[in-house]
Amino acid sequence: MRKSIYTSFILLLLAVAGLQSCKKSDNETPTVSYTVNVSFPNNYATTKAANAEVTLTNSTTNVKVTATSNADGVAAFTGLLPGNYQVTASRTLTAAEALVQTGFETEVFLNASATNQLIAADASLDLKLQGSKVGGLVFKQIYYTGSKTPANGNYQADQFYEIYNNSPEVIYADSLYLGESGGTPGISASATPFAFSKTAGNVYLQNVWMIPGTGKSHPIEPGASIVISSNGIHHKTDAAGNVNSVDLGAGISDFEGYVASTGRDVDNQAVPNMDLPYFAASTFTWLTSVYGPGMVIFKTKDFESLNKLQEPGSSNARLYVEVPGSDVIDAMEALANANAVNFKRIPAALDAGFAFCTGTYNRQAIIRKITTTVNGRRVLQDTNNSSADFVTTTNILPKGWQ
Repeated sequence: MRKSIYTSFILLLLAVAGLQSCKKSDNETPTVSYTVNVSFPNNYATTKAANAEVTLTNSTTNVKVTATSNADGVAAFTGLLPGNYQVTASRTLTAAEALVQTGFETEVFLNASATNQLIAADASLDLKLQGSKVGGLVFKQIYYTGSKTPANGNYQADQFYEIYNNSPEVIYADSLYLGESGGTPGISASATPFAFSKTAGNVYLQNVWMIPGTGKSHPIEPGASIVISSNGIHHKTDAAGNVNSVDLGAGISDFEGYVASTGRDVDNQAVPNMDLPYFAASTFTWLTSVYGPGMVIFKTKDFESLNKLQEPGSSNARLYVEVPGSDVIDAMEALANANAVNFKRIPAALDAGFAFCTGTYNRQAIIRKITTTVNGRRVLQDTNNSSADFVTTTNILPKGWQ
């Protein structure tokens, strides 16, 4: 009798354990597998891109997972939680690798991205890399958020763009164009993304400035930079008198973006003016979004021949200058926050990611990382991915270092 009771008790415990095991199993979140097939650009010697780094970023949690593509160009992910993901891929070619693939012996960074990938079941995605060679001019520092005045007012006339010579040779800035993309940086979820196609790799600009010169008037030495300011004044002590701002006067600003046509902009005679071949913004002075601009530097043989197009599907009659991606020397995108990926305006071939500051009028800038120093010359990171290449800072030092 006692043995029978003991046996029954053991069976009861096993049954309860079985039920709990089933319950736990039923409550486990199912996971999925996902593969990304990475390929080189069409004109490369081989198709399958081995050793590419592929990153999936969950749009809700911002959790990232990374895998490296195998010899067949396949990056495999397992145990992935279902959700909406942003996918990026990158591959650096050494000069020797680039020589085999392209016939040109120069280091190359390649990127690709895909937004809003709903991964709910086992699936795969094809990504084709695009990119450009390393070196030349790059954005070093961009200060766009503005600052607060002593009376707690908003102040953004102190924006500036620093362009750095990342190469070991002198580069002349004459006839260099600085362009600002149209489109919203994603201030709110209800905003409309820029409707121009990004698959062709072109950029669509609402404001374009050009550095004047005769060809060799404005040399930029290796490891040196130029500063282009919205208003080239000493904002702490000049008419603005904003002690929370920054000195952008003569000796700091190499050029300023003076809009003469409005009759209301302030011209500092001690700072040379940029030429203004195209200006579609409606403000009386040049101000980019404090939530994040999309910027490019480029050169083109005939600016006037570039297409000027209306945004597809838009009732706004504003025309945007279409600049071929092949003319772009460097591109940088800043958006309102980490979740604004749907509002990218710069194609992935030119900038696979984006940077962002933590607010507006908080005196934050984005500055490019340093990778190494060669004979005293700082070499800045340039992977054509602003998410990886830039960090934020409140230490605003035009032409300086952190």
